Amino acid sequence: MRATPVAPARQAGRATSLARYRPLFRNLVRREVRQRYKGSVLGLAWTLVTPAIMVGAYSLVFRFLFKIDIPNYALFLFVGLTAWQFFLVGIQMACTSLVVNANLVKKVSVPRAILPLAAMTGNAVTAAAMLAVGLPLCIWLTEGSLAPLAMVPLVVLLLGMLTVGLGLACAAINVYFRDVEHIIAAVSLPWIFVTPIFYQFDKVPGIDEYSWLEPVLHWANPVTPPVIALQQCLFWGAWPSAGDMVYSAIAGVVALAIGWRVFRRLEGEMAVEL
Repeated sequence: MRATPVAPARQAGRATSLARYRPLFRNLVRREVRQRYKGSVLGLAWTLVTPAIMVGAYSLVFRFLFKIDIPNYALFLFVGLTAWQFFLVGIQMACTSLVVNANLVKKVSVPRAILPLAAMTGNAVTAAAMLAVGLPLCIWLTEGSLAPLAMVPLVVLLLGMLTVGLGLACAAINVYFRDVEHIIAAVSLPWIFVTPIFYQFDKVPGIDEYSWLEPVLHWANPVTPPVIALQQCLFWGAWPSAGDMVYSAIAGVVALAIGWRVFRRLEGEMAVEL
């Protein structure tokens, strides 16, 4: 009696199923990008206009009022805001993606995860446009080596894993508890200020008086190590520290595993809840 190759058949079935939804995923990503700038005169240029306004305002506050002594400070700030755009805005968009597309969830049999993943990918297009502008400036103005730029894709990948993991978890939980999206919006402002986007820890006046503060801000905030690693590679032209890279890798893997598990656990009743 001939044995049936069950495992290969299942793997082929899963691959075929995933491939079947690729056109839908591409269309959802395209829709996310188009809807964001639909009806506006500048269109995708708002990707750069908004950060430019933020860079100008925050440069005035931190460079001239708080005396943060960082050369080419506007570019330093732009690099940090690019990482923040990719991370937190991606989570915010994922958080509301299932609720906004409730009709699609209820009426069409598709993998629910496609919706938050498409929302985060659409936001990644915006972050990529910002990076495309900032990268040549970093190459031109950096006083360090260009070799660490080779690490940028890896750092972005690890930050992407952290973003996707948290985004999937928030999207799933928000279906059942709509307060999640408001909590994310509420914590976003203090969160950005405790993340070293506007400053370096060793440049903050008076931080030496509190020896515990820098380690807490560095290691208790999961987005801090990948942000610092990206700043090292892009802005300073230096290799990121091993500690930041190991932390980013562990945080990314753990967040992705937990986020996917939470999403799959809550996926079954989403259509009923919506």
